[in-house]
Amino acid sequence: MPPVNPYNKYIKQYQTSNITTATPEKLMILLFDGALQFLQKAKTAIAEGNLSEKSQNIEGARKIIRELMRTIDLENGNDVAKSLFKLYNRMAMNLIKANITRNVGKIDEVIEDLTNIRWGFQKAIEIQSGIVTVEEAMREQQLNTGIEHPALKNEDNNNAG
Repeated sequence: MPPVNPYNKYIKQYQTSNITTATPEKLMILLFDGALQFLQKAKTAIAEGNLSEKSQNIEGARKIIRELMRTIDLENGNDVAKSLFKLYNRMAMNLIKANITRNVGKIDEVIEDLTNIRWGFQKAIEIQSGIVTVEEAMREQQLNTGIEHPALKNEDNNNAG
């Protein structure tokens, strides 16, 4: 049995304080981070052959994804809300498959999707707070993905003349 960290009590208090004082936006980011941590632990558990820990961590991530699904207002939402709901549902189904088959590839798909959605939420928060502009966020995405947003092409052409 590993040694007990004497600071665990203080770490828990800090984490609880972080959650209880967080804005709704920050809570969303914390949910994404929690799901990503669960999935990394699940991958490690698969590599180590620890089936119990694999299942617990995949289930933890799946519960977070289900909670994210509950935050979507499908009645008043637009096509983006419906598409996001479908994406979350696909991720949850992939996690069920990964849990049954120990398929790390399915977990990696979910990690990639969650990372991209988290990035989008983080950028939306930064844009709303005035930390970055929409154009800066689009340029960052272009650097990360290599895909140029059509709005930037038009902007560059307008600036060239």
